[in-house]
Amino acid sequence: KKSLEMSSIVESKMEDDMDDIEEEFEISEPDDIIADYVTNNHQNIHWKVMGEHIEYLTSFLKTHHALLTGDGPLPAPTRHFIAILASARFSCSFLVESHKEEFLKLGGKKDWVEKGLAAVPKKILKLYELNMILAHRPWMLTAQHITDLTAPGADNWSLSELVYAIVLMVHFHSFASFIQSCVLMEERDNQKENLNTRHLTPVISCKKAPPYDCTQITHKGSPNTESYKVDQLLQKMQILRGKQQSPPPQEELKSRFQTVSLNCSDVANCAQVPVVEPDMGQFVRDVDFQYVDFARRGRESEFPTFRIQDFNWDEEGYSMISQFNDDVAQLLDDKFRTIYNLTYRTMGRHSSIDTSLFRRASWNYIQCLWGIRHDDYDYAEVNDLLHRNLKKYIKTASCYPEHCSKVEYDNIMKDFNTSEKIHVLMLVGEAKVQSSLLYSMRAVSMHFNTSI
Repeated sequence: KKSLEMSSIVESKMEDDMDDIEEEFEISEPDDIIADYVTNNHQNIHWKVMGEHIEYLTSFLKTHHALLTGDGPLPAPTRHFIAILASARFSCSFLVESHKEEFLKLGGKKDWVEKGLAAVPKKILKLYELNMILAHRPWMLTAQHITDLTAPGADNWSLSELVYAIVLMVHFHSFASFIQSCVLMEERDNQKENLNTRHLTPVISCKKAPPYDCTQITHKGSPNTESYKVDQLLQKMQILRGKQQSPPPQEELKSRFQTVSLNCSDVANCAQVPVVEPDMGQFVRDVDFQYVDFARRGRESEFPTFRIQDFNWDEEGYSMISQFNDDVAQLLDDKFRTIYNLTYRTMGRHSSIDTSLFRRASWNYIQCLWGIRHDDYDYAEVNDLLHRNLKKYIKTASCYPEHCSKVEYDNIMKDFNTSEKIHVLMLVGEAKVQSSLLYSMRAVSMHFNTSI
């Protein structure tokens, strides 16, 4: 069983970790929020894995803390209940259990936790469809959804409340994905069906170590037997940089996007209906509503491609959220910039490397899965730089994180450092967050325009 039970983690980890985690992460005095989470929060195993990239961990935790405890239109218990609903959508029982506990500590009603959707007020229940769409098919979101949820009435949402709830949902969808696709895979002796949580030991020891420890290569055998070697990747990146001086015409760029988009559907799917565990069944209905390929061969997409040039984060998405909560908009923007630009200029055993092509290919491939196109990007680079096994795992992590397996995790990026693999899976989470926010803020913007 892949879930981590909160009580077991507290019993097995907290006593040993409390004294030395702050030293491991070298937390400075001004970062009181970060210190509090790393040293006192029950989810310290997750922060340890994220701690391979301190800059991102800091940005993530500031956002996480603000969403749950900062100024905003939603009561604290409601925020934690929304976190439960979002996490349950991806069967992440660790987050579900954690936020059940916080919800009750803050005075939340026990019936909501025990009976779930059957006991919550109608106003909360109205978020259910929105949560489901944002988790699995955000391209389906329309201005009408926003209008229906904010129409006058006792059980409806104000627009500021709804925008805050949307940000909470997509944040926890991403967090659940990272936990299941990366954190659980980074625990030694992690058996999917029978996890002994009392003997969890982090694979990574980050004490006094640089973010990339070149001795921690993920392959178990000789690099020469690896089919996806960093040496080959570096050669491909050098060739691609030469081609950037003469980019293809727009029609060719569009055609290449369509090719990659259709190829996404050829990457093996985890199409089986997920099993909802007993401790989450009260929060999930419509379990058969899952991700479907945005583009499929032989079938024209029902929904148009989302073009970044028409609605992007920097100009439209950020501005829309900042109208309701400028602090949250700034934190999200900082987090996106941090993970997108994060680099130590290494790949495996190589140093002084410009990794921007690889990072951009990863980000744009993830957003392609969600129907988003960057008009000026040559999507042929995706197939040149991302191995099929990596694309398959990225798709599983982003679209079906509950189906990630240790075997598949160990089979990707074998010639890279462990921390580089973690970096890619952080990109997976944040690219999905931004994709969902683009769809939802576009819907909010269209609602604004039609209601004026």
